[in-house]
Amino acid sequence: MRNLFFILVLALLPGGVSAQSQGLIALCYHNIAAEWDGDPMTTTRDQFQAQMAWLKAQGYQPISVQQLISARKQHQSLPEKPVLLTFDDGHAGFYEHAFPLLKQFNFPAVLALVTDWLETPTNQQVHYDTGLKPRSDFLTWSQVDQMSASGLLEVASHSHDLHHGISGNPFGDLQPAATTRRYDTIEQSYESDEQFHQRIKSDLQQSSDIVFKHLKLRPRVMVWPFGEFNRETLDIAQSLGFSLSMSLQEGSNNQIDSPVIKRYLVRNNPNLAEFIRDIRNIDVVPPIRVVQVDMDYIYDADPEQTRRNLGELLDRIKAMHINTVYLQAFSDQNGDGNADAMYFANRHLPMRADLFSHVAWQLITRARVKVYAWMPVLSFPLDTPDDWWVHEFDHDHNAQPILSKHNYRRLSPFHHGARKIVSEIYQDLAKTSHFAGLLFHDDALLTDFEDANPAALLHLKGLTPEQQSGLKIAALAGWTKTMADQVRYYRPDIKTARNLYANVVMNPNSSTWFAQSLPSFLQNYDYTAVMAMPFLENASEPMSWLETLVKKITAYPQGLQKTVFELQAVDWRSKQKVPDATLAEQMSLLRRLDAFNYGYYPDDFHLDKPSLDMLKIQLSLPQNVTDHP
Repeated sequence: MRNLFFILVLALLPGGVSAQSQGLIALCYHNIAAEWDGDPMTTTRDQFQAQMAWLKAQGYQPISVQQLISARKQHQSLPEKPVLLTFDDGHAGFYEHAFPLLKQFNFPAVLALVTDWLETPTNQQVHYDTGLKPRSDFLTWSQVDQMSASGLLEVASHSHDLHHGISGNPFGDLQPAATTRRYDTIEQSYESDEQFHQRIKSDLQQSSDIVFKHLKLRPRVMVWPFGEFNRETLDIAQSLGFSLSMSLQEGSNNQIDSPVIKRYLVRNNPNLAEFIRDIRNIDVVPPIRVVQVDMDYIYDADPEQTRRNLGELLDRIKAMHINTVYLQAFSDQNGDGNADAMYFANRHLPMRADLFSHVAWQLITRARVKVYAWMPVLSFPLDTPDDWWVHEFDHDHNAQPILSKHNYRRLSPFHHGARKIVSEIYQDLAKTSHFAGLLFHDDALLTDFEDANPAALLHLKGLTPEQQSGLKIAALAGWTKTMADQVRYYRPDIKTARNLYANVVMNPNSSTWFAQSLPSFLQNYDYTAVMAMPFLENASEPMSWLETLVKKITAYPQGLQKTVFELQAVDWRSKQKVPDATLAEQMSLLRRLDAFNYGYYPDDFHLDKPSLDMLKIQLSLPQNVTDHP
């Protein structure tokens, strides 16, 4: 059952999305059965019939793939309240239970087939992704041919043999075959770009050939297994004649010319009331509750201790009932904020351990959270010439440029060579790891005395201080956009967040001290992770300071919706943990002020600080908010 509290939370979200979506809604079903077998991907015939009847009564108009393609080509609009019905995997229940109802309602649909499963001989079992299943659980080609002849059915490819997991890292985590670089445990290396490309292309070509052999038509729709795709796989599919792709991205489709159709996954056999509520809230974004985790707390030179540490973290995160983790992808052993090494294989930097992919995957699959890769922006330990780095003017020696004395040793965002190298580091992260977003570290700043780098001076020289500040803000935003674009080639639906110093909000004049701007952040990132840390800022009245911070952000359009308030769980001045009562009071204040996106840093799961008991009260979300597919 859906939780009423979640609906109330959504209703209270400032500026929340309208309950009735105006875009194309695509529904993804799997098996339709007479009775529910407990499988979350099964919907009973009675519930399915009630859902179809409701769609018809409410004026929703199921459309065909041809209508969608024609509307795209001719730049026409779709019928009012369009719905696209899709069915994955080719279960026998589609023929027995779903298709008769589709004929009754005269509703067109998309049937996505895994050709390897249909090619399995009747006397053998199907290697389904959750285990072996009888061949009789799946359609026959004769049944597919019969239904296709009705004109209601669009037969799509669901791959030939990509609907399973392959080893994606040294720990053997089974990750989606269509978007994972296979890890060879013998060679201790990842699949090359060429090997990956050839494997995907061969599979899609084989699927298309088999459909053509049986139905005398080639599929023009690619429905990605587990909804997983990237720019590489899209390009391969399009080169083979697939003009449309479908995923399991969240929300409705307001742009029908998008190369990939988002689909709502119908799960857990929802009753009609639950189905209606989900459809009407399909574009509502739930509040974010986040914990920022140091990978350095997990890694240990002893692999067994690393395993125990991870298990302890997973149990804790799962018990919190949150939906987001900011996970450190770099090592900072001395705690100065500068990266010492990476936690993923890459071309340019030392690797402390190939651990990020494993920890992220375990958090995604076992704790059911979305993981953001917490990455440096400029402070990478590269062995490069001095002129690659941020400089400042030395006012003690005739204002000559010298290497910056700031705690963060940063590459200059104006240096093209530095941008290229860091782009490749972000590419390597995205190739080898699955994650939902990027958190850009707080090293993305330039003081008012920086950047006197030779490449930067070509742009900054002769400008007023205000103009220089604006250009530096834009340069940092452009740098992070480049990195996000590199990642989106491999992980196309990632969100971005960037750390913002609270002083920039509290004192707008300080924008020039950091080359940061709240309006710029709200425009350029999905979320602004403001460092709402009153003890770090030496606030004499911490609660009053925090309330002022929230109210200042509230004044900006979409300020609260796009801001995540990061509280501090350690007072770094006294080196003491912030008491549970203090954190609880701060979290309660945030909720009273409608600041629903919040979390804390750091988490010490070894010492249960902050305490799990307090976090369950102050941080937890309803179960269904965190139970994403």
